Amino acid sequence: MGEPPGAYRRRISMHAVALRLQWSHEPIGRIGYAVGYASQAALTRVFERFFGILPGRYRTAYGRARLAVRPVEDAQFVRVDDGVPLLLLAKRYRGYAKDIDSFWDDFLVRYGAVIDRHSKPIRRVGLIYNDWRADPDNLVRYDCCVAVDAEAVDMRNPPAGLHLVLSRERRYAGYRFPAASYDRQQAYVDVGDSLFFRRSLAVTEDPAIELYDEVGDKKTTLLYAVE
Repeated sequence: MGEPPGAYRRRISMHAVALRLQWSHEPIGRIGYAVGYASQAALTRVFERFFGILPGRYRTAYGRARLAVRPVEDAQFVRVDDGVPLLLLAKRYRGYAKDIDSFWDDFLVRYGAVIDRHSKPIRRVGLIYNDWRADPDNLVRYDCCVAVDAEAVDMRNPPAGLHLVLSRERRYAGYRFPAASYDRQQAYVDVGDSLFFRRSLAVTEDPAIELYDEVGDKKTTLLYAVE
């Protein structure tokens, strides 16, 4: 991943805090406790070192910049109140959001034989783990995945280079976009802001889920776990 384990873990926890500050009303102390900090003061010290701004000011600035959130256009609102967990065979990538399509090219070519063996028909699923706008390096963690059946893969010994992910059974909300007009980077921003500021849903730090319809209406659905 290009950095020591401790730094990587800190990056993950800070991204989780940033997302909760952006898209929830949770008290800062509770957010810190949820990601492993014993006090609000401890969280504040680490957050300010990482982002260069205090958590409260970060939340205020984010909200002020989005007082006029535009509606999500040319897309259908989707809400799933009993999301069924997906078992996913995944490859983790880290890079710039604009390069996610190249992640998919690499994944489908490099692991094509494995995918064909374990996932028929292929159901492509992408997991977006952080808001790259909040990362000082503008980087995103992203899993390229295919849905598999538990009986089709050895849960204790996944294929080399891949790992298994089980999505959480939660409430989800988002939008379904025509594939031809889907702009991932803009959709991520518009959907998250719309759910929180326009629809008053609290977005959690769970990864955003991209569902690609390969055989039906060719639409792409972007979902967030909500409370």
